[in-house]
Amino acid sequence: MRNITRGLLVVSIASLGYGALPVLAKLALAEGVEVLPLLVWRFVLGSGLVWAFVLATGRPRPPRGRVAGLCLLGVLYAGNAMCYMLGLDRLSASLATLLLFSYPAMTVLLARVWVGERLTSRRITALLLATAGCALTVGSGVRSGNLLGVGLVAVAVVLLATWVVRSHGVLKGLPPVSSTATVITSTAIVIALTAFATGGIGVPLAPAPLALLGAIGLFSTAIPITAFLVGIQWIGPARAAIAATAEPAVSLTLAAFVLGERMSSGQWLGALLILAGVVWLRLERQPQAVDAHP
Repeated sequence: MRNITRGLLVVSIASLGYGALPVLAKLALAEGVEVLPLLVWRFVLGSGLVWAFVLATGRPRPPRGRVAGLCLLGVLYAGNAMCYMLGLDRLSASLATLLLFSYPAMTVLLARVWVGERLTSRRITALLLATAGCALTVGSGVRSGNLLGVGLVAVAVVLLATWVVRSHGVLKGLPPVSSTATVITSTAIVIALTAFATGGIGVPLAPAPLALLGAIGLFSTAIPITAFLVGIQWIGPARAAIAATAEPAVSLTLAAFVLGERMSSGQWLGALLILAGVVWLRLERQPQAVDAHP
């Protein structure tokens, strides 16, 4: 299987897990879990699960000389996660998700500057389709949204785009699973220190919030982060960012059915445009230089 096919497949798997995150998080917040404790346990559980897999399968560890770079990725991801979740707490799941998905445009531009990826006409077309889809799905929600929430998600966009592009170089040549474990462990440490400084990491000890935290740790953290980082290595950061635009369709559908957030015909059209952008991107002939990614 060619790298581009495998990469798009694993990024699609990541999109399913990430797409469920805002809905699971909204349910956990409704159960009385605070934002920072939610994030602490998300990344503690997520990193623990990935490390358990590394130890059980005997996978190689990243060399010590590369650990600092992985920890810096974890710091970036911690900033992104905190800004996004604090924004999500103030906005609807649908609006927060689609605001976050303005990040592919910035990622493509940063990938051009930092990695040297070409801005092909097909990538630009796919990006325009995905961006138009995001705009349609947001609709008029931005005008009525909480400005602080919108601002927090905007900061999360900048941090996420930087994280995606930088992870491509930092992870190059490293074992992906143990490197992922290192990244999200450092993310957990940064958020835990922040939480302890602002009130602690306690959560309600009831079945519903604990089950939701477990689902977030496994299905929306350990699995998708690993899959996405592996996908970046196979298809590059710009293509991975655009392919991941299938995530809003997942989030919006779950938000409609689970949270009762209504989707207009324009939002459904936007979701279809996002998927059209992914399909159009898949039809691109992969350059030889990109095929060299491990």
